[in-house]
Amino acid sequence: MTLTAERPTLDGPANGGVAARRAVVRWAWRLLRRGWRQQIVVTTLLALAVFGAVVGGSAAVNLTPRADARYGNADHLVRLDGTDPRALADAVALARRKLGTIEVIGRRFVPVPGSVESLELRAADPRGVYGAPLFAVDQGRLPRGAGETALTDGAAGMLGLHIGGTLTAGGEDRTVVGIVENPRDLRDEFALVPPAGAAAPQSVTVLAKVSPETFDAYRQASGTPLVTDTLRGGGQAAAGVLAAATVLLMLVSLVAAAAFAVIAQRRLRQIGMLAAIGATQRQLRLVMLANGAAVGAIAAGAGTLAGVLAWMPVSGTLETAAEHRISPLSPSWSLTLECAVLAVLMATAAAWWPARTVARVPVVQALSDRPPRPRASHRPALLAVLFLAAGVTCLALADQTSPPLIILGTFCTVLGILFAGPPAIKMLALLGARAPIAVRLALRDLARHRSRSAAALAAISLALGIPVAVIVSTAAAQDTAATGNLSDRQLLVRIGQRGDAVVPIRNARELADLSAQMNLIAGRLGGARVIPLEMAADPAIKPEPGFEDAQGGQPVADLGIPTGGSSSDQGGGDDGGRSDGALRSVPLYLANPQLLAYLHVDPARIDPRTDVITTQTGRLEIPSVSKPEVLENVQRVKGTAYTSDPDSVLTTAGLDRRHWKRVPAGWLIESGRPLTADQRVAARHIAAEAGVTIESRRDQRSLGRIRLGAALAGMLLALGVLAMTVGLIRIEAARDLRTLTATGASGRVRRTITAATAGALALLGVVLGSLGAYAGLLAGYSSDIGRLSQVPVLYLTGVVAGVPLVAAGAGWLFAGREPPAISGRALE
Repeated sequence: MTLTAERPTLDGPANGGVAARRAVVRWAWRLLRRGWRQQIVVTTLLALAVFGAVVGGSAAVNLTPRADARYGNADHLVRLDGTDPRALADAVALARRKLGTIEVIGRRFVPVPGSVESLELRAADPRGVYGAPLFAVDQGRLPRGAGETALTDGAAGMLGLHIGGTLTAGGEDRTVVGIVENPRDLRDEFALVPPAGAAAPQSVTVLAKVSPETFDAYRQASGTPLVTDTLRGGGQAAAGVLAAATVLLMLVSLVAAAAFAVIAQRRLRQIGMLAAIGATQRQLRLVMLANGAAVGAIAAGAGTLAGVLAWMPVSGTLETAAEHRISPLSPSWSLTLECAVLAVLMATAAAWWPARTVARVPVVQALSDRPPRPRASHRPALLAVLFLAAGVTCLALADQTSPPLIILGTFCTVLGILFAGPPAIKMLALLGARAPIAVRLALRDLARHRSRSAAALAAISLALGIPVAVIVSTAAAQDTAATGNLSDRQLLVRIGQRGDAVVPIRNARELADLSAQMNLIAGRLGGARVIPLEMAADPAIKPEPGFEDAQGGQPVADLGIPTGGSSSDQGGGDDGGRSDGALRSVPLYLANPQLLAYLHVDPARIDPRTDVITTQTGRLEIPSVSKPEVLENVQRVKGTAYTSDPDSVLTTAGLDRRHWKRVPAGWLIESGRPLTADQRVAARHIAAEAGVTIESRRDQRSLGRIRLGAALAGMLLALGVLAMTVGLIRIEAARDLRTLTATGASGRVRRTITAATAGALALLGVVLGSLGAYAGLLAGYSSDIGRLSQVPVLYLTGVVAGVPLVAAGAGWLFAGREPPAISGRALE
């Protein structure tokens, strides 16, 4: 009798489906719990990175000025001139019709007796629909009647008033009933008065919350130019912090990748057994990926919780520096969530390559616990070349002006350096073929376990590439004796603010007093020469009233130099050849004998048709006047490389042809010898008492401190990463070390192996990190390559030579201990 046995059929997918994946994940979780000591270092590093990102990121985001410090709950504001009450009433009525619900805040500036400062009387409803968040009571209460006011602490200190005192300002007496503040801008100093009964304002701010389309329709309906502003989301600080956190987590994940490679080797037998009972390569990879995700989740949870708890006491200490109130219960939640998700993703990604490698090991080789032999492949070298080429190209095209290209170029350059690790390790092992036996063993061990060695090398290269880039870029930003903002013998005094095209109006007596103060400064500098500076004003442009964030005064003409494309290189067309793009503003002063002598220009040789004498090149415009124009009659002269030097002047004939008027703007004071620190401080005190601003040569000593800090921090970070990765590598090679010891290897040999491992990784990391940093900087400064000619030899030598020497010395010092007796590893 013949019996036929049929193979039973099993329902479900051949690879086990969801049930199999769930079982594999549970098994990976058990292995993680049993071997948690092996992964505590990686988990702690990731948690510390998340902790630092949460606390540091929240601090950086909150230290930036708040974009809504003037808007309250609104998203648009309009500033209206209040000098004509009837026109102001019509403008407010139009805004109410077109914008719907609005809030009107009146502003009036009154002089403070005995001071050059002025006090703002702000007529506003502190419980208004939009302005309520801009007012908070520190002491006392809010004003209720026409005879009451509340001062900010700065205004109260300036006036010497307290609660219960009397404020006399603008011809009115008001009782101080409270101390208030703008929680979103602690620098905002004012006296709050009720709108009812307040005097006519000099200017008005209208707050509204409408769509962009509605606001554009209102502006078009006004029929006259309006000073408007729209609330724009910040985000720059958060984006910068997120980028820094990404680099930090990438660095930690590279260390984690080396650790996961060691863990994968330790679990090779267990994974071999799992493969022997039918697990697919995908399921084998899932073991390590689940381990990485679990480590990332634990680190993200612990780091986030610790960061949020630490933020509560830290937030209160930052309010003085941030100059606005910071809630202890409001860290940057979006940044916190992003960092936590990044930690999980980075840890999972760090486990992917070891998972891929171990899943491809044959079952018999895995059960025998033999590491996979590295396969010869040219793919990493090819990828390194491609990514480096792409990164350098993007940085060159960015020309330090395109953030997306800068980010992409930096990312590609980093990836290129990372992929250059395996070929560099292989090359170093080949070069060490004739080295002593201990060194040769260390190099061959790095090449044999290339997956973990490459991850460790990538982490060290990144840790060293960042400080090298900072050191070189700060050296490039260092001014020479012939560059900078001013010479070390000069002081530039301005009646207005630097970079502001509005000059405060001073009467003849005030100008005479200011001139006397300038002569006093010059006298204390040993007979320095004083060059008066004037600017041109278009009579068709009326003086501007002061606002809460801008001084009042007369708008003046300046030069505009196109920074991008233009409609044509010459004049012509409907717009007179004016630029279509952005303009870089350059102060335009009026010619006088002293200034022309300073520029080495002979007045007798100036062509009567010349409008402007300047050191600037390219096409020049005058945009900030009633009739903007492109200049054609320009005389070029040679000047200095100082950026604040008065190097552009409007001739007297050019001023007369345009019927503009003169406005005193400041003085240039030049001494015959370099100014001392005490002389600069004394000049600043005189300028502060006179109510003007003063500029001296930029102090760049901080760049030296940044270079020193970057060098020390980079070396410490690289040595820390090196210590962890070398420790992981040498722990995994403990069995080989026991074998060497049993065959008679001395402590000297063991020390040499560890020192050679640390020194080789440090040397390769320094070389790759420095090459990547310089490649990126050369591309970024391609339009001004001369900036990189100032090579910080001392700092670079310290990093390039110091890190390998210290690493090798530390490896020699802390190694050499005889390992325990040879024993087989138990099968878990």
